[in-house]
Amino acid sequence: MDIWGKVLEKLSSDLSKPSFDTWLKNTTVEWDEDELTVFAANEFTIDWLETQYSERIGEAVKEVTGEDYIICFAVEEKDADSIFSTTRLESFSYETDSISRLEAKIDRLEEKVQRLIDVKRLDERAALLEEKISKLEQQMK
Repeated sequence: MDIWGKVLEKLSSDLSKPSFDTWLKNTTVEWDEDELTVFAANEFTIDWLETQYSERIGEAVKEVTGEDYIICFAVEEKDADSIFSTTRLESFSYETDSISRLEAKIDRLEEKVQRLIDVKRLDERAALLEEKISKLEQQMK
C-alpha cells in the first residue's frame, strides 16, 4: 500500500464512515519534497477539507511518514474525455430510463384505448338492440 493509502486507512479509523466516504475516500495526492497537495473533485470539498480536516490530515501524515509536511489542497483537474464519457453514460442511463417509462405509458394507453373501443362497440350493439326492441314493441301494439 502506498503512503497516502496508509494515511487514508489511519483517517478512516479516526472518522465516521459517512464522513470519511464523503470527504476523503476519493482524494488523491502529490508529494513534493516537504509539501503534500491533496486533490478533491470540487471547490466545496476542498474548502471543507481545509477547514475541517487539515490538522487531522497533517497528524495522520506525520504518524505514517514520521515527517511534517505542508498540507495544500487543490481541485483535481479532469481531462475532457473523462468528463464527457461520464456525462454520456449518465445521459444514456437517463434516456434509457425515460424510454422505459414512456414505453410503459404507451402500453397503458393502448390498453385504455382498446377498452374504449370495446365500450363503444358495446354501446353501438346496445343501441341496435334498443332499436329492435322498440320496433318489436311497436309491432306488438
